[in-house]
Amino acid sequence: MAPRFVRSTLLASLLVALTPACGEKEVRPSLDLLTTACAGTPPLAGVTHLRFRVTGPGLGASHERVSTVAWMEEDVPALPPGRERVLEVRAYVGRPDQGGQLVSLGRSAPFDVAEGKAPEVRVFLRRLGEFVPVNLASNPGMCSPPTEVRAGHTATTLPDGRVLIAGGYRPAPNGTRPVSVTTEVFDPADGTFSYGPDVGARAFHTASLLPDGKVLLTGGAESFAPVALQRMARLVDTVNITVSELAPKVARYQHAAAVDAQGHVLLVGGRAADGSGVFTAEAFDSDSGSFVDVAGDVHRVDTTLTVMEDGRTFLVAGGADTMGPQPDVLAVGFNGTDLGRLLNVPPRLRVPRVGAVVALLGRPDEGPRPLLMGGFDGVDPSQGARAVGASEVLEDVMTVSDGPALMPRSNPCAVSLPDGRVVVLGGRGTAIGTTYATPWAELITPHANAQPTVLGLPLLPNPRVWHTCSALPDGSVLVVGGVDDSTGEIRAPLDALVVMPPPLD
Repeated sequence: MAPRFVRSTLLASLLVALTPACGEKEVRPSLDLLTTACAGTPPLAGVTHLRFRVTGPGLGASHERVSTVAWMEEDVPALPPGRERVLEVRAYVGRPDQGGQLVSLGRSAPFDVAEGKAPEVRVFLRRLGEFVPVNLASNPGMCSPPTEVRAGHTATTLPDGRVLIAGGYRPAPNGTRPVSVTTEVFDPADGTFSYGPDVGARAFHTASLLPDGKVLLTGGAESFAPVALQRMARLVDTVNITVSELAPKVARYQHAAAVDAQGHVLLVGGRAADGSGVFTAEAFDSDSGSFVDVAGDVHRVDTTLTVMEDGRTFLVAGGADTMGPQPDVLAVGFNGTDLGRLLNVPPRLRVPRVGAVVALLGRPDEGPRPLLMGGFDGVDPSQGARAVGASEVLEDVMTVSDGPALMPRSNPCAVSLPDGRVVVLGGRGTAIGTTYATPWAELITPHANAQPTVLGLPLLPNPRVWHTCSALPDGSVLVVGGVDDSTGEIRAPLDALVVMPPPLD
């Protein structure tokens, strides 16, 4: 019986023509184009034409070829030697130069081209805007689930494009929440999940990518009945598969962390085991490999923390102290290993909020700015606090401006794409005196000297909160875990979804 998936593999071939300007031989990539999904709409459904496009440093204009859906080896552009090339495949219903509709898209991870050697390139073709399960490169018709159910975990995109998924808890229908000690690594090149090293039981912790590519896991709850906190941090080296144990000064969970350009990890806020706020700030110094004391407290829980474009300035935005939601945006930075406030009169949020998220909006070369999204306008939804739909742009240490209106929810996941856009997924909405997981998905696009615009993406297949979303090298977004309580039952899907946002052009 013929296989149900369509998989086209080109063998490497050399182009004998010489490049006139430099005399270097061009080579044609050996393309492994995966054109089947394990669920959802087939990527080639209705497709009549493909466009192959290669971009990269030093290429000038992109190298492009258009073919029918029955493409051949010669349709892949030949390339001169160079680094960080990206091969993009677009699928159209109708000819692209005659108004054809773009319906599917795939991109390779960046690859290098050496003279006389054809690189092997793999591209997963994905239907635009559709949330589908991750599939395997070895058998594209088969879905690839994570190794275990998780919520309240972390997911960190590593320099090589893999994603380290750590900790979290397993929501059970009876209300118990056993906490995980494990990690797993998702490899987007082949669509596989594999177990990584154990890191101690932890949920609602933070994961910080350091300049050397290691990941620092700090804090978290190691149990919920009763609440007990993880007192040890772990430094995870996913290349050598090693874990180092470190002792922070303070135990906390549901806190915020961010890394500056010098490798300082700042930890603020969070809760103690009894639910009270932890206001002691702390830092990890990557150079010395140790936690260091920092002067001053940050009186916030359920806050956000981000680093501005300068790589030195931390902004603390949102959250509450013992008096309720706080509007002040605090700017702090390191002088050596000492932490100092940068302004005596901080800017103020238009809408104070608790449980917001923050992500950088704009490409690195366009002056990206932190965008604050979501949250509750009070501490307790059961006492009337409502989900916030307004977003706010943290322009600098002195200015906050209005951002676009979004669907109102708290605790969504938000991720910055390589092209400067931001994807916001899921979260917790409010009804009268109660909250519920939401399926909302939005794509935010920045514009020079104009308000960002918002495109509603198709809904998540299941509402979810306490999930993660991660940017993958091909421009898609990986969604893992979470909880769906929208029907009154506790459901936690064992799945990993991927969505390819529509391109900018």
